[in-house]
Amino acid sequence: MKQLKEDGKNLVILDAGDLLFSSAVLTEVNEQADKLRAKAILKGYERIGCNAVNVGGFDLAAGTAYLQQIVDSTEIPFISANIIDSKSGEPIFPPHHIITEGGVTIGVIGLTNLIPTQIKDVQISDFIKTGEAQIAELKPKVDIIVVLANVNRDKNKLMNEVFADADYIFLSRNTIRTRPGTKQPAHGPFTYGSNIQGKYLAQIDLNITALDSPLVDISNLQAQVDNIDRRLKRFQDKDPKTPLDEIYADQPRILKLIEEFNQNRKTYENNLRSAQNTSGYTSVALSRKIGDDDAILAYVTDILGQCAALKKHKVQKNLYPNSPGFEERIKKGLKPG
Repeated sequence: MKQLKEDGKNLVILDAGDLLFSSAVLTEVNEQADKLRAKAILKGYERIGCNAVNVGGFDLAAGTAYLQQIVDSTEIPFISANIIDSKSGEPIFPPHHIITEGGVTIGVIGLTNLIPTQIKDVQISDFIKTGEAQIAELKPKVDIIVVLANVNRDKNKLMNEVFADADYIFLSRNTIRTRPGTKQPAHGPFTYGSNIQGKYLAQIDLNITALDSPLVDISNLQAQVDNIDRRLKRFQDKDPKTPLDEIYADQPRILKLIEEFNQNRKTYENNLRSAQNTSGYTSVALSRKIGDDDAILAYVTDILGQCAALKKHKVQKNLYPNSPGFEERIKKGLKPG
């Protein structure tokens, strides 16, 4: 991200949910360490300049009051259109956030259907109906609509159908990582997931020249061109110095296949050249190949040390009470019934 900023790119950084914690319940052993880690993550997001965070179910693991403390401590907008107060029925967080960057106005909506069962002071309204209403509200106000969805994987298809007027859906709590080159729908939102382990970042390179024209997913088009080039190369490898029509002159089926490849390649290249508003997707592996920011690395190392020191090793209390007379039978050397 630092390099992208130095290259003069206009960045919009979003999180689809489950940012603060990695489970729905905090254990007594790790609670203090997990809370310290959550605050450290937030500071890291502040440093890189995060534009909005969708409230996911795991973000409520320490309770609504604690999450509200986190939200009040930062200028990063935490959004959710369908988390509501159990008593009043009113939204707890702003339903959306509008960002203007590089002359483009982006409306970002937050949704979830994964509130932890132990959280009783908030509820969730129907995320599909709420999402539809938010999209309808934002459509006349913004150029691009983004839905951040912390939802079950089995809802992906439904969202693609119902949220047809959205431009993008970014998923959290989703075990599937969208592969580069995955075909996106011609009409409807482009949908991306980065797995649940935090090892990948979904990067969208957006180039808009005509706001009234549709977005074109150039990642799939380029993947199709690259695939054809690889297959043609395999045919050519038989004799690199001889034209393909001469190599396979006595094999009409292969010649027909080569002709189809060339025609398709021309179509894909024409579509790439004619696209006015392009959207390119890259799945960035957060590996050691990415250089560290020295200040952030030192901070993270210090926090990890503090987290390790905070972890308590306690024997968990017996969750199941002993049957009547158990202690007496043990003292007498009898087997418990």
